[in-house]
Amino acid sequence: MTANKLYQYIAILAVTALPLALTSCSIYSFSGSTLPTHIKTVQIPVFANTTLEPGINDDVTTELSSEILKSQLRPANEGADAVIRGTVTRYTNQPQTFGAGGAEVNVEQYIVRISADVEFFDNRKEEQIYKGTVSGEGLYNFQSEDEQAGRTKAIKNLVEKIIQNSVQIW
Repeated sequence: MTANKLYQYIAILAVTALPLALTSCSIYSFSGSTLPTHIKTVQIPVFANTTLEPGINDDVTTELSSEILKSQLRPANEGADAVIRGTVTRYTNQPQTFGAGGAEVNVEQYIVRISADVEFFDNRKEEQIYKGTVSGEGLYNFQSEDEQAGRTKAIKNLVEKIIQNSVQIW
């Protein structure tokens, strides 16, 4: 291969790979967000909890705050440009898959499901950006994991969807 052909090949590769590199982003990235330019700070009050699962609201709020810290938005208490508030409305831990163990049927996997009513509100323009119910799931293997593992996965999945539905929709 001549040097000229090699340079052409590299140029073609660079031209085709660059758009892919620029558009790729992780699931939690806010770089694709086109939020209104006036929204720079966000307040995240502790979510309410209408379930019987203690502390689930604190865990959801903590995870959401952690993901917001990774974004273009800055957390703020009072005077924030926007607020994300919510209520955890459902928490279940149910058998998902079964396996036969001789004469018995054994549960192999459980699934934790968490739902929350969420609102993303623009304080500057005094208008709602997003409002809806969001659900997350966390599947765990009963033989090697416990409910906490499923809960953690479900919280991460829920927060991912909250971010997708409220911040990244712009």
